[in-house]
Amino acid sequence: MQGKRLLLSMVGFAAVSISMPSFAIMSVPNGWYIEGNLGSSHISSKTYPGKVSKSGFAGNANFGYKLMPYFGLEVGYSKYADISIKDNTGTKAAIDRHYTVDVAGKGILPFADSGVEVFAKLGAARVASNVKIDDANSAAALGINGNNSHNATGLYVGLGAQYDVMPELAFVGQWQRAQGSSSTGSFDLYTLGLSFIFD
Repeated sequence: MQGKRLLLSMVGFAAVSISMPSFAIMSVPNGWYIEGNLGSSHISSKTYPGKVSKSGFAGNANFGYKLMPYFGLEVGYSKYADISIKDNTGTKAAIDRHYTVDVAGKGILPFADSGVEVFAKLGAARVASNVKIDDANSAAALGINGNNSHNATGLYVGLGAQYDVMPELAFVGQWQRAQGSSSTGSFDLYTLGLSFIFD
């Protein structure tokens, strides 16, 4: 639900941005950029024993190079919401922490004289899951026997839009998905953030 609300906010953000007057500033056409985003993540494709909340606060950072107005390359790091695994009494048995590192190509479509760019990302992500026991008795009752870590490499995709408030600075809204395995889970990340490009 948090993700859907954030996605609606992103759509509204893009609609308002497109309707802005023609004095909007255009982005620097090429250069190195850094981006920081905060929002909500949701895990899927992984089954947990006991009670869990699969959504929560998350964020990511991206670093890349915009080769031309229409294409860039980037690497990113995303930290997803921790998953608390609780037994039937509500005792926290374990916590599952996740992150991804991704490499992606970024196709960009600028809207002339509007300051708005929409983009799509395609690449690969390394998904990591680290389960740490919090209460040994509760964990054993749920069938969790010791700390464990899993990794998987899978498809990484993203969609988003940005609005330039200065040639070097933009507001960004985006959705990203990192495909993992049944051991790591797959992640949807909905964020808002800022991007700064060095011309």
